[in-house]
Amino acid sequence: MATFRGADQKWLVETAQSLLGKDPAAAKAWLLTARALFPRDFGIQYQSYCIAKSSRHLKEAARSLYNLFIQFHHEATLWQELHCITMAMQSDQSDPYTLFLSELFETLPSQAQHDILLQVSEHTKDILAHCKLQLLLLGRFSSAVVTHGVKLVETLLNAEKLQSDKNPVNCFRKLLVCDVLPIILSNHDTQCSHKQLSKWLQKSLEFYVTFVVRPKSHDSGGFKSPLKSPDSSSARFTHIDGLTERESQVDKPWTNLHNLLMLSATRLGWNTENVVPTDRSSRQQWLYLSRVYKSCSKVVEENKTANLKPIFYSLILLFFQCLHGFLKYKDPEQFAGSGSPGFQYGTLVLLHNVDIALKKKKDRGEHKRARLEKEDGGEGSKDQISVFGVSKDKADLLESFTTAVHCWQLLQSDETFDKDFKWLLHHWRSERWTWLVSFQIDMGIFSGDTAKALIMLEDRQESGEVQGQLEAALQLSSCSLAMKLYKKACDMALNAVAKLPETMDCKPPHQEESKPTHNLQFVSCTPTYILPYCIKLVLMCFKKIFNSGGVNEMALGHMITMMQYDWPKEEKLFTQVIDVICQQGSLTYFPFFNYVINIDILEEIAYLKTDEGGRVELDLIPHPVALQRTRTVTRGVTKGGEEDFKIAMEKQMARCDDNLLSVLKQFLIEESKSIKQATTPL
Repeated sequence: MATFRGADQKWLVETAQSLLGKDPAAAKAWLLTARALFPRDFGIQYQSYCIAKSSRHLKEAARSLYNLFIQFHHEATLWQELHCITMAMQSDQSDPYTLFLSELFETLPSQAQHDILLQVSEHTKDILAHCKLQLLLLGRFSSAVVTHGVKLVETLLNAEKLQSDKNPVNCFRKLLVCDVLPIILSNHDTQCSHKQLSKWLQKSLEFYVTFVVRPKSHDSGGFKSPLKSPDSSSARFTHIDGLTERESQVDKPWTNLHNLLMLSATRLGWNTENVVPTDRSSRQQWLYLSRVYKSCSKVVEENKTANLKPIFYSLILLFFQCLHGFLKYKDPEQFAGSGSPGFQYGTLVLLHNVDIALKKKKDRGEHKRARLEKEDGGEGSKDQISVFGVSKDKADLLESFTTAVHCWQLLQSDETFDKDFKWLLHHWRSERWTWLVSFQIDMGIFSGDTAKALIMLEDRQESGEVQGQLEAALQLSSCSLAMKLYKKACDMALNAVAKLPETMDCKPPHQEESKPTHNLQFVSCTPTYILPYCIKLVLMCFKKIFNSGGVNEMALGHMITMMQYDWPKEEKLFTQVIDVICQQGSLTYFPFFNYVINIDILEEIAYLKTDEGGRVELDLIPHPVALQRTRTVTRGVTKGGEEDFKIAMEKQMARCDDNLLSVLKQFLIEESKSIKQATTPL
């Protein structure tokens, strides 16, 4: 509230105010009189401004405000009003009063706008509010960029250091990277050292990578926890403490990061032709970088930094962009933002093809690594992977994955790149990034370095990490199989089945997805795809025992049960098993009627009891059940035993339309202990 120097001044203003509603012209005349009589009275001049503002007389209010700023810039009441106006300019609100204040500021002379923003920011004690006002100043006046730009950057960096939470996605870093740096780097008159420019570029990389792959659980509300796990072409929103909704928006993060890289490269004197162009596919970007990297080996020593640095940062940008593109398909549920293309399919896990894994030579890994190092950047390498459980965008998933692998390999192959990249990862505390470890495991499997992938999986298992237990068990099983550790492969497959959600339906996969032909496969972590994989894997382990001649009756029964899934593909093996049963003249397998529902298998087993089938002694009904019927069963010889077998078979025939995958899931869970015992010889 403005004060008056005397009673006369106060009376003149009160008279004008009393006439405002009844006779605006008279009220204005009284105000003009008061201002003319007392030109140095702040109370009169300020009330004249307030009346013009309340009447929504924009030009008159702007003229009064300008005069107040020129003549009374030491008045606290004026600074409060100026603060309200600058706050309105930053507000997300669109109410009439807020809009009027913004228009009022725009009506002021340009120099007045500059001076108001500068002086209000200097009067503001809150560091974040000060930085926001400085940003407004820089955005409107290029001359202020030269004078205040670098100082604002240092203010933001120092303010970030004082925060207890070291998460790079914070209000100060967001303002720095998304708002301030593009302005400063675009102004070539701003004086920046190479050390500063390099530091700012690294800060920008860290912010955008961390922001894009922020956890989904923090999509609404403040982003406060460390990074644990990246559609980025459009605006991505997460509320950042201290910023409004509009200020928290991050549009096109990868595009913005590329623009910052290009601006930084220009200011640092780097060869901007070695910055990867973005108007092409990720694979084409990789081929471009691979080509310019090889050409740089011929450059004289003094020019290497200017040529290699833009390649190094381009590789990092492309790597994380492709890794994000891959991960949004592989496990979209962990990422913030909605609309990930594959979210309805669940997590994808990279596994060896059971049918092919044991047919490959031992040098397969070396052969694949050699192929990946070819000049074409892995042309056709993605064709070695099948994708099951995703109906579209398979090519994008594979291209993103393989390109990320190529970028990582080049970063590791160059001694300087490797050293600098490891320093950045250490500085960014990448040990928290469980998604990066998952990628390294997938990369090991893809590149043929199965032993390293297996070690990383075992380390993750020993750490007690809760997230991704199903995927870890599956990959442990897959890698163990590839390493010919059959017992461990079987045990891990059974552990994976036990971790499948009980509520999920067991539907068979589509016919075209049931016959994988590639070495590796991305598989959706649902019973539809995981159960067939585990059944085939466990059955393969039993085949190893069977072929070695060390199989017992329990193992034979388990094999018959599992052969139902791939029937009639497994008919040849089934015939071999029947031959073994006929040779020994008997089979004891009490779980038979719990899980065997294939009508062809049931008929064949029933045939074994006939004279034509060899009168094989079958003990398939648990003894306690038979005792309840007061009939003695000794390998099906007694009349009561024959009747029990016939009744059981008739009931079993009626189950032939049951959901086979559900039955086999129950089998793998309930008979897990006996299956593990049966595979002990492995």
